[in-house]
Amino acid sequence: MKLSPSTQGKSPRRAFTLIELLVVIAIIAILAATLLPALAGAKARARRMVCSNQMRQLGLAFPMFANDHDDMLPPAGWQNSNYGISWDSYINRYIGGNASQADLAVGMLLQGDAPKILLCPADQFPKVNWMGGTSPYAAMRSYAMACAGPWGSGWGVPPSKGLTSLTQPGMLSVGIYWQDPSNSPPNWDAIGYKCSVVRNPSGTILLCENTSGQQCAANIWTCCCLGPKSATPNLLYQTDNSGAQNPKSGTGVNQGTLLYKAHKNQFNYTFIDGHVEALRIEDTIGTGTVYAPKGMWAAASGY
Repeated sequence: MKLSPSTQGKSPRRAFTLIELLVVIAIIAILAATLLPALAGAKARARRMVCSNQMRQLGLAFPMFANDHDDMLPPAGWQNSNYGISWDSYINRYIGGNASQADLAVGMLLQGDAPKILLCPADQFPKVNWMGGTSPYAAMRSYAMACAGPWGSGWGVPPSKGLTSLTQPGMLSVGIYWQDPSNSPPNWDAIGYKCSVVRNPSGTILLCENTSGQQCAANIWTCCCLGPKSATPNLLYQTDNSGAQNPKSGTGVNQGTLLYKAHKNQFNYTFIDGHVEALRIEDTIGTGTVYAPKGMWAAASGY
């Protein structure tokens, strides 16, 4: 049999053997197992960096507000039976927002109506049904002001009581939350603490990451945070022992533990002087505990 000119001098084609294919597949699997965690870690770091930059921008708005208000910082929130104003509403125009005061006082903004820097990119967890559940249509917020102190002196405070000195035992940072028993119009002039009351601006937390299933932009709840951890379910802390959010429920659960893990066991914190740090919660508490912090949470003492 004669070979055609096109096949003369050519070796017959050889297919891969089964063993060779298995070796190639094994190599690909090993590479994937090696690279995927690294890629996931890089993605987590990128999200934490974006979050950090956003918190830095938010931090810049507070001295701008203070410059326009005789050195006074905005309160964490003000609320009566009809209206609620949160810290992000007080600084709305300083962070690129253009919502009207009437819309802000309603206590809920839709996506597209709130500054995007209020949402940490790692905060992608389901929300309550009135925010849209697994497909939120409400604008979300991932941050809160460090609270001034316990109920009655730091949050839920009637305006008639006035500001409690931060040097008093149990008091914390500058996030005062007013609970007004009157039916007055929204109070856009509610008082806050002066910048001068903070003994160590570079060592005192102003804003912390505080997310939940109902943390909505412009909403009063939760506008302030009492510390890193609660032993019982409580949205006023960064973390607790809550389970998963039911997106069909109207009641939110604390999602801080999920966010903490997404940030590789760190939270971002904005300090009074405007700088931002990524820290483990244990690094913020000074001589206190994660349940009753001092240290960076205490504006006047810092012990």
